[in-house]
Amino acid sequence: MNENATPLQTGKKHKLTLAGTRGRFRILKKEDREILIPAYEVPETCKTGDTLEVFVFLDGKDGLKGTTAEAKAQIGDFASLKVKSVTAFGVFLDWGIKKDLFVPKALLRKDLEEGEDAIVCLIPDFDGVGVIGSCQIDEFLDSDTSRFKQGQKVDLLVFGVSELGFRVIVANRCQGLLYKNEVFEDLKIGDVRKGYIKKLRDDGKIDASLQPVGYRAASEDLGPRILSALKEAGGFLPLHDKSDPDLIRRKLNMSKKNFKKTVGLLYKEKKIILEEKGIRLTE
Repeated sequence: MNENATPLQTGKKHKLTLAGTRGRFRILKKEDREILIPAYEVPETCKTGDTLEVFVFLDGKDGLKGTTAEAKAQIGDFASLKVKSVTAFGVFLDWGIKKDLFVPKALLRKDLEEGEDAIVCLIPDFDGVGVIGSCQIDEFLDSDTSRFKQGQKVDLLVFGVSELGFRVIVANRCQGLLYKNEVFEDLKIGDVRKGYIKKLRDDGKIDASLQPVGYRAASEDLGPRILSALKEAGGFLPLHDKSDPDLIRRKLNMSKKNFKKTVGLLYKEKKIILEEKGIRLTE
């Protein structure tokens, strides 16, 4: 779609045209709409008629404003944002720009404290003009997983913990689960990781994994991890096929099964030497 044909929406980045100066502000235009941006945020090389990519937000009664600061999330995104202040009406979160993101009390799932991380979905405010956050994120998660395929690499955002494992938001869209017995590192709510689609379930949810799916894929991803750990350790690691699984997990954040498979591939590729007490980098 042509950028000029994209409707102006708060909480998103837009490419706007510089159209002049008004006091301490530069004027940005999109068709007949004017957006103000502090002059100090505009590069000195930009002149009238140039385009500038800015994040557009509603600055209270001052109307729409633009900023070149990097917002931590855009409207429609799920994100982990830190609580800056708590009021009787809701909480304000650090949005990464001069304006904080407001979460009304009615859209909280629990009481939050200053400094705590909150998982939110950014949605239009009640007037449909600005942007607010909602911690009641389940209603915004999509059950259509047709865009995904098994083995696909995706971003994962941890937003909850269950008896089975860690609840995650997959690719900023769908709900997934990382099973506890397949996680070999410490995770907490708000953590973001690269992961993989393990299984697309009939209920519209996704079984995810922090390890690549399939032998070859796992080896290609985990091989560099083992080689990097070997280099950091001076070329030798006291890990082998009889090592304690917990020791391998602590050292490499992977299962013993994946360790043995990957070591076998690295050995065939002559990148490592197998010794009685561990593995060593080849010269």
